[in-house]
Amino acid sequence: MYPQFITYLLQFIKFQEKIIYALLGILLGKSVAKAPFDEPVNKPYRKLQVDDMPVIETLEKLDYKKLINDYQVEHGKVLKPVARRKNSVVTVPATLTCPKCSAPSEYLYANNGNIGQYKCKVCACLFSKQNRFLKEAIIKCPHCLKTLERIKERKDFYVYKCKNNNCSFYKKNLRKMAKKEKQQFKNDPQAFKVRYIFREFNFDFKPLAKESPISPKVDLSKIYVSPHTLGLILTYHVNYGLSARKTAALMYDVHGVKISHQTILNYMNSVALITKPFVDHYPYELSNSFCGDETYIRVKGKWHYLFFFFDAVKKIILSYPVSPNRDTPSAIKALDQ
Repeated sequence: MYPQFITYLLQFIKFQEKIIYALLGILLGKSVAKAPFDEPVNKPYRKLQVDDMPVIETLEKLDYKKLINDYQVEHGKVLKPVARRKNSVVTVPATLTCPKCSAPSEYLYANNGNIGQYKCKVCACLFSKQNRFLKEAIIKCPHCLKTLERIKERKDFYVYKCKNNNCSFYKKNLRKMAKKEKQQFKNDPQAFKVRYIFREFNFDFKPLAKESPISPKVDLSKIYVSPHTLGLILTYHVNYGLSARKTAALMYDVHGVKISHQTILNYMNSVALITKPFVDHYPYELSNSFCGDETYIRVKGKWHYLFFFFDAVKKIILSYPVSPNRDTPSAIKALDQ
């Protein structure tokens, strides 16, 4: 009985406090509500979902040189480049090529003025900068085999979506929704992933491989201090968390070893780079549950972003790269490690 009574009193006190702040707001003419009254954000995370790869159909690639030769054999004359007027305001970019036959810009018409549609004089292909990828390959939904529509362009990737309402993937996700979720879907459809979505990344993955190109500043095999002294330095500085200056003072006052604080920092960085591969590639026994997040930290006075992934069950950190940019390659590098 007492716990229920105390709970009731606490709720009543909070209610009275809200009334007091509301009256103060009326008297002062401005809101004085406190932040703790705001409801905490408690939105459930959408579970990680790995979709099937799309069906990619590569279209027939023609050779514009062969087409020009065939034209000469058939018509008995050479197919000349496009004759452009000297004072024409319509231009075709010099680097633009036909996506179907690779004909250079000399054989391309500005088909609709300067709006952005082009026509190849060699193969009669119509294209624009926005849809030229459709002339090279067609990306289709693996569930309904309808062509995906490119809906977003980001710095490092393009987003494609299947907009077919009869797609089996779309209908299946709608059927799985509860009544409450269906009502929420009507009000906020962006909160649910019901359609097939594919991302095409447009950067090179090779530089993101899990290897450290950074070499230590100090070759530990050539330092003048003994391994025992090095161990003492790392114990004071790393294990006990003393600053480099305090560690240098302690080494001189207690052990009689004169060493600068910068040398201690160099030793620490060199040992960290040497031991990092052993820590990263240790054969841990992992569970099947992983999670990750990102945060920001200061590195040499500038904000950097820390991406990390760890085993959610055994609390083992699996990757922790730091990047000056909050972008897709940095996240991909964290996943790759």
